[in-house]
Amino acid sequence: MLSRMQSQAVELNGKIEIVNRERKYHQQNAAYELNALSGQWSELCAKNIEIEAACATIANYIEELNKEATERGWNLDVNMENGSLLHSEH
Repeated sequence: MLSRMQSQAVELNGKIEIVNRERKYHQQNAAYELNALSGQWSELCAKNIEIEAACATIANYIEELNKEATERGWNLDVNMENGSLLHSEH
């Protein structure tokens, strides 16, 4: 009876070892994927910050151009039909 229990214990230990190896394999793969995704996320965040900064720079530039146009007395109403700018002749 003891040898039967010992053989069952050996069999169970073998199954436990297989399950543990599979778990470790899946955890390592998951860690690799998480690291790759984390790197991609960081890159995308950095790109978004760059884009936001560029948009802010462009918005400031447009604001400066609008101020300059106003100081010069230009009318910058956009004609939506042909996309041209209408300006008053002075």
